[in-house]
Amino acid sequence: MVYLCEREIGFDGTAIGFPSVLGCRAIVVVTGGGLFGFHLNGTLSTAKRNAFVGFITTHAHGNVRRAVYAASTGVGFKADHDELRAIAQDLGYTGAIYWGSLSTAGSVYVHYQDVNHTTCTLTSRAWDDATDSVDGNKTPYVAGPNRAIANGAAPTRMYNNVSTVGLKAVYPTKI
Repeated sequence: MVYLCEREIGFDGTAIGFPSVLGCRAIVVVTGGGLFGFHLNGTLSTAKRNAFVGFITTHAHGNVRRAVYAASTGVGFKADHDELRAIAQDLGYTGAIYWGSLSTAGSVYVHYQDVNHTTCTLTSRAWDDATDSVDGNKTPYVAGPNRAIANGAAPTRMYNNVSTVGLKAVYPTKI
């Protein structure tokens, strides 16, 4: 399980968590090896897109792309959908792209669970800084082959635990 903070890209064979998603997008690409995620804040610049696509295409498990998902508050704007299409195009992926609307007011924890390296489930719950963003859920940041920063400096601490209590299914729609 990997947790991705803002601006962070990562890979895990089973699950990816996105702490504190509000205006951000929790983007996941399902491959034959697992899940690649990007906690995208702001707009998807060319540099951010290149960082995410490059991470996937050079990773040992980045082949055989099977699905693209994103989740954020609301139904997503045309610009959000176009960002996903641009990522898919850069990856040479021509299959389905899905958007999960997070209806909870305020910040949300988003959780993707791999299903046989072909698809994934998407769940979420309200984020609570008082119980979720605590030192006991974090550890010093450790870079490695399964995580990278799309832009800017890495955070000093990364999440290593977030409660899954209260997660509810999100049903993404094809865009």
